[in-house]
Amino acid sequence: MTVRSEQAGPAPGKRERLQREARSAGRFALVGAAATATHALVAMTALRGLGLQPHLANVCGFLIAFAVSFYGHHVWSFAHTREAGSAGRRMLRFLFVALAGFALNSGVLTGWLSLTDWPESLGLLISIAVVPAASFLLARFWAFRPARTPRPGTVTRHKREAE
Repeated sequence: MTVRSEQAGPAPGKRERLQREARSAGRFALVGAAATATHALVAMTALRGLGLQPHLANVCGFLIAFAVSFYGHHVWSFAHTREAGSAGRRMLRFLFVALAGFALNSGVLTGWLSLTDWPESLGLLISIAVVPAASFLLARFWAFRPARTPRPGTVTRHKREAE
């Protein structure tokens, strides 16, 4: 029987998983920062440069940032969970995550615009900043989760139909 010291840290397999998840979270933060900067740059350009209304400018920023974000997360942040043929499923799930984040973002912006007379641009930037933590959790554990493989000996619907 092997006795592990409390100071030894996590078991080897768990240590590698923790390191992989930490790398994934760091990459998510970098891609998220790039997407957030893209969202802010496009939205502010649309608001100030093109004279669009704040909500329409926000939609423009969101659409461009979504493309930056999905690509970065699919090929880099969560590459270790990618499987052949999974891009479509992952994109649909990530679109749901992004739309949920955008709904939160839009709600904050609407509240800002209706409750304050502070600058629209400040409200736009604050509304963009509130979403990242929730997006990471939904993206990592749902949108970019690998497809589940059945445990050995588990009877699946496909096995039953073949019998």
